[in-house]
Amino acid sequence: MMRIEITENIEIEQKYNLFENGVMYFNLTNPIDQGERWMGYNPTRIRIKDKWYDTIPLHILARTKAGDGYYRFIYIQINMANNEYYIGKVNRKKWKEITKYQGSGLLFKSKYSKHKDEFVRYFIASCDSQEETERLEAEIVDDQLLKDKKCLNLVRGGGGTNEHNNSEEKRKKQKEYMKNHPERYQKMVETAHELYCSGNTVQLEKRGQSIKATMSAEKYRKMSRERIFNWKEQHPEEYEKSRENNKLAVRTEESRSKKSASLKKWREENPQKAIENERKSLMARTSPKANKKRAESLKEFNRANPEKARENTRKRSEASVKVCQKGVNMLDLETGEVIMSFDSQHDAARWLVEKGIAKNTNCASSISAVCRKQPCDSGYGFRKKAYGFGWTFRD
Repeated sequence: MMRIEITENIEIEQKYNLFENGVMYFNLTNPIDQGERWMGYNPTRIRIKDKWYDTIPLHILARTKAGDGYYRFIYIQINMANNEYYIGKVNRKKWKEITKYQGSGLLFKSKYSKHKDEFVRYFIASCDSQEETERLEAEIVDDQLLKDKKCLNLVRGGGGTNEHNNSEEKRKKQKEYMKNHPERYQKMVETAHELYCSGNTVQLEKRGQSIKATMSAEKYRKMSRERIFNWKEQHPEEYEKSRENNKLAVRTEESRSKKSASLKKWREENPQKAIENERKSLMARTSPKANKKRAESLKEFNRANPEKARENTRKRSEASVKVCQKGVNMLDLETGEVIMSFDSQHDAARWLVEKGIAKNTNCASSISAVCRKQPCDSGYGFRKKAYGFGWTFRD
């Protein structure tokens, strides 16, 4: 009989001392010993606190399934070099998944990834249901065990996976528990602070790039769209409130300046892409579909907000008048000399009406078309005259 004391809470007892006096030892006169030697099995049991657990050998483990066809076990991982240990549960459908899965604890995974050759795993119990694995893990990994410095478990056992209760009450309890037991989470907090609160690092940039590359895949973009759509359907009032808050946020001077600076920097770094995006944006804004959608939206807005619609019409009219306040010169078509000068296109239009040359002041649009050298409807050049005169902007 050989005993190995890991800590005061953990102890291993093996039937055979395989290297007693430097040689492998078996009682060859005992047929049971001979069979176990032939199978390479050394019966082992492990004490956790005050209770002993018989380990399950692999040849039995692989054939031990619960009634629903799942493998359900409690195991302990022991680092034989420094006596650190981790206790967990596993519920898997396939045996291959059991061999791949080593544990999910954050601290344990970090240790295991660096020293996997030093860890030895023992399966100490089989269970008939998922609830039983959770209950047994909760009995073993309790507050007493978590106080052991060699224990790699960060929280008590029995974290259920059957019901995911994300209620506000549960979140409050978890937050309160973490506040009352800071020593159990101190290492995680320090690590997080070092990684994410100490400025930009190579590791942080790599992590950001990895997340961006993953979330940019169509699979995850589709998942995000579905989640947002479902949330909108289930919470219409909150969605409208969020939209209003977002509108207010993007209109702030700070947000606009930040967006402008970011866009300016991107354009400087990607001039060709900036030109292409501007072209695509212009085509999208002026496409027949966009124009139709804009007209329908404006019609609906005017119907729902008559007061604002009248105010907007007045503002557009004032802006149009301001644009049309440019001074113009009336030219002789043969010599090109200035015949008369007007302070605005509307003044010129009123003069044409007074002289009987034009019927109404809408002729200002024709004067403007000549000044701006607007292309002709026929497709041959641009307009050179209106109402028998040439026209140019005075300035």
